[in-house]
Amino acid sequence: MQMRLSPTVKVLLIACFIAFLVQQTVDQFFGGHLLGFFGLVPRGFVFQGKIWQLFTYAFIHSDPIHLVLNMMMLAFVASDLEFKWGRKRFLMYYFFCAVAAGVLYLMLQLFIWQGTGLDTPMVGASGAIYGCLMAYGILFGERQLLFMMLFPMKAKHFIWVLAGVEFMSTVFSGRGGLSSAAHVGGMLAGLGYLWVQARMLASARAKGERSPKKKPIGKYALTSKKKHLKLIVDNDGEDDRDPNDKTWH
Repeated sequence: MQMRLSPTVKVLLIACFIAFLVQQTVDQFFGGHLLGFFGLVPRGFVFQGKIWQLFTYAFIHSDPIHLVLNMMMLAFVASDLEFKWGRKRFLMYYFFCAVAAGVLYLMLQLFIWQGTGLDTPMVGASGAIYGCLMAYGILFGERQLLFMMLFPMKAKHFIWVLAGVEFMSTVFSGRGGLSSAAHVGGMLAGLGYLWVQARMLASARAKGERSPKKKPIGKYALTSKKKHLKLIVDNDGEDDRDPNDKTWH
């Protein structure tokens, strides 16, 4: 794959690196707790009103390996989406997938594990990135990707293999599969987003084809009249009557 970085993806990469450096510096050297303040903590979000965490958690990462792997995936697949969609649509899709993955994490913590992990933060851009992988596999399905960095595979097959692996990790890893559940949530959110947009576009096209064409209004409206009806205007002022014509009384 050739890596071309789009403008918005560059900004996201830089923002994630800066956020990681600031968070690690403040937490480790100054005794701060930015991980709990900007990461998605169920107790803080639900009971303390820290609603910003649903967006900021995607810029926070737990360790350098987590950061590097996520940024590599973001750099490889997200730029082509922005080149195809434009900045506004790409950002809407990116944060929609991130928020959806966060909401799924909150629901699992609150209802499945019944609040036993209310103070466990979720961090990382993985939910949004897996949503980008879903879109990439749908839009650029014939391109080759490397599964596990070793096995070449078409993008349209890669995303379903990846989704299957993450789903199995969610089911059989217990609480350890929460991160995989967030990945699956991001992919499902991306799939739903693209499906709804495709349906809306198809509906708009069908409505446009069924709508009758409006007749022109104005000086060109008379062009639809029959061709044998003509208006002749005499501007030369001459008398066109036959001089031999006789009048009968």
